[in-house]
Amino acid sequence: MNKKAEIFLNYLDEKKIENVFAIEEMPNDDWESSIFRSNIDIGGNKLPVGVILDNSIYGMIRILIAPNARTDENELAVLRVVNEYNKKYKSFKYYFDDKGSLVLDICILSAEGERLGDLIYAMFDVIINHLNESYKEIMHAIWA
Repeated sequence: MNKKAEIFLNYLDEKKIENVFAIEEMPNDDWESSIFRSNIDIGGNKLPVGVILDNSIYGMIRILIAPNARTDENELAVLRVVNEYNKKYKSFKYYFDDKGSLVLDICILSAEGERLGDLIYAMFDVIINHLNESYKEIMHAIWA
């Protein structure tokens, strides 16, 4: 396990945050990546979340907003909605992955893992508040 993942795991232990994350280490990965998998509840919908920590200066919180969401009919409408969020929020970005799923990535800078747990949980607060306000609009654009 990489140093940042160990620091985050220690943070979870210190704060007595238990049974929230399943931890997966990526075998044969030059960056020694560890993924802390969980989900967040947004309006009764469980959205898969991964906190990805490795040996680089970057960490990532990745949320699957909607699997296989992109269609020829909705692509432009969805891109218009999420582009407004991408312009407004500097710390995270929406995009369609190669399978057409709508993903939200939150980049976290942490050279040595300092205050990493506090930073990750602060970003979770921002994300959850944002999604509680925006999820219906995004899903409306997907379903339209």
